[in-house]
Amino acid sequence: MSVIGTDWQRQVSGAQLIEGEWRDSSAQAGVIESWTVDGDMVCSAPIADLHTVNEAVRSAVHAFETSGWKERPGRERAAPLLRVADAMERRSAELASLLAREVGMPYELARNEEVKGAADKFRYFASIARTVEGRVTGSTPPRLLDLTVPHPVGVCALITPWNNPIEQPARQLGPALAAGCTVVIKPSEETPASTQALVELLAEEPGIPAGVVNLVHGPGEPTGEALVSHPDVSKVAFTGSTRTAQRILSATSDGLKRVSLECGGKSPALVFADCALEKCLDALAVGAFLYTGQSCSAATRVIAERAIYDAVVDGLAARAKLFRSGHPMDPKTVIGPLVSKRHAVQVQRFLSTVNDVGGTFITGGVLDGLYIEPTIVVGVDPQSEIATEEVFGPVTCVFAVDSEDDAVALANDSRFGLQAAVWTSNVERSIRIARNLQYGDVWINTYYVRNAETPFGGWKQSGLGRELGPAGLDEYIAYQRIALDVGETYQYRVTAKGEAT
Repeated sequence: MSVIGTDWQRQVSGAQLIEGEWRDSSAQAGVIESWTVDGDMVCSAPIADLHTVNEAVRSAVHAFETSGWKERPGRERAAPLLRVADAMERRSAELASLLAREVGMPYELARNEEVKGAADKFRYFASIARTVEGRVTGSTPPRLLDLTVPHPVGVCALITPWNNPIEQPARQLGPALAAGCTVVIKPSEETPASTQALVELLAEEPGIPAGVVNLVHGPGEPTGEALVSHPDVSKVAFTGSTRTAQRILSATSDGLKRVSLECGGKSPALVFADCALEKCLDALAVGAFLYTGQSCSAATRVIAERAIYDAVVDGLAARAKLFRSGHPMDPKTVIGPLVSKRHAVQVQRFLSTVNDVGGTFITGGVLDGLYIEPTIVVGVDPQSEIATEEVFGPVTCVFAVDSEDDAVALANDSRFGLQAAVWTSNVERSIRIARNLQYGDVWINTYYVRNAETPFGGWKQSGLGRELGPAGLDEYIAYQRIALDVGETYQYRVTAKGEAT
């Protein structure tokens, strides 16, 4: 059974991976399906019920306790991750083709950013698997060794999204495996095949013991809820909507599980008159429309100083017309289709409100099946739904402000706090504004720059914890303190006279 390399004229079979074996005939709660933009089925996968989830978690527990994975030196956990990264690059054309058909991501973008980006994440976490270390406190008395010892947290439930179904799982699998954890991963029900393809490469790697990586398919209910609430799961990592994250927090509260959540965003870009405008507009057009806007970091709110507001709107509109929409396998395509009919209905609902909240379409605004041209909206009420909630399509709203304070206030007037951008040639001003923005990640005079070496994560309702960087590895490590007294006597005692010394 293999997803990769499949003849796309026939259906792909999805399956659960448990104890190193692919199972497609276990008890099922139903079937999930994914489809191409052309209406062909990509994948049909069984939905894991409570029994199947229990088996997967039991497999991960057994591997954690008996496989020796957690006891391996960092270099021995790093080696198979590096080989998986090499395999991803060798098979990048097949993986990119799968992404294009299942997600609608343009092939070149899928190959160069999604697949190779995922390989880079595995290589990074392989490199820092060798740097996991504890500490000895130097300020204690000579007789006392005060040690901090790192341990893997245990069994991790990884819930991954449909918009980056290979790169995003790599952000979770990489640190979890580097730290010595075992995992059960549940892909989005929109993209079962793409994430399964990544897991296949891990399952084929002889250096990773059976049961260290397990996969179950299914929606949030029953599969996701059974997984995150399982008493033997020690850590939950989730990427998706804030609403689902809140449900996960509730489901994990009884067990006080470790939780990291990467949730929604409504990213503002603050544009001032002293910026390098042409560079700014080039970057914001990419920030708003690349990935068909199906990114939590998309530039969905452009907040422009009034003196250049018209130039910003006109410049973005001119660039929007250069973004060619089309079939994801067409090498000239920059904007692919939306992921599904269900999601297209949601995007259309947002578009239908624009006129009611005082807005005007400058470009786009019309859905043609799963396709939508890059859309720029002006004049909407800043408190309207389209201006405050994730559309998750190539749609951006442009606002005018009269001062720096007004720009910062409008940017911070959001329940989200994931990503923001500042555009100005004044370095002191850029740092001042960045430090006043209530966002976990701020770009200055650039956009969509993200490296495996630096942490990523949101504030407010955009999430908890961090991905990537050393902080991303720390999410999968539990630190234990050990105090070792090497003295011959205890430092306190009560004498025969009842005196404490």
